Amino acid sequence: MKFPADLSWEPPADVIVTLEEVIVIVDIAGMNSDSINIVTDGSKLRIGGVRGGSCCEGRKQYQQIEIQSGRFTREFDLQVPVDHEKTTARYDRGMLEVRIARTDPSSRVRKVEIE
Repeated sequence: MKFPADLSWEPPADVIVTLEEVIVIVDIAGMNSDSINIVTDGSKLRIGGVRGGSCCEGRKQYQQIEIQSGRFTREFDLQVPVDHEKTTARYDRGMLEVRIARTDPSSRVRKVEIE
């Protein structure tokens, strides 16, 4: 059985909104933190990376394949005003946790005086 060299997959994620922050948790076990990219852009959060294949090098024959590998990208619409400067990320035991502080929507409104 042959598989495409560039498989893509979509890891499961949870998005939690509290009064203080938005928390995004992504299940991406088996990766190094330096192979994960996190970008905030407006109301979007993009998380991507590449998870390598199986642990065994050389010639092999699979009996069963269930673990997904290859390139992945997840994009989340945050749906609440956030402060991108107050974003943190932590990767522990296969779980990526990104926390983005919420901001008061009224702080984005500014009255402009006419000169």
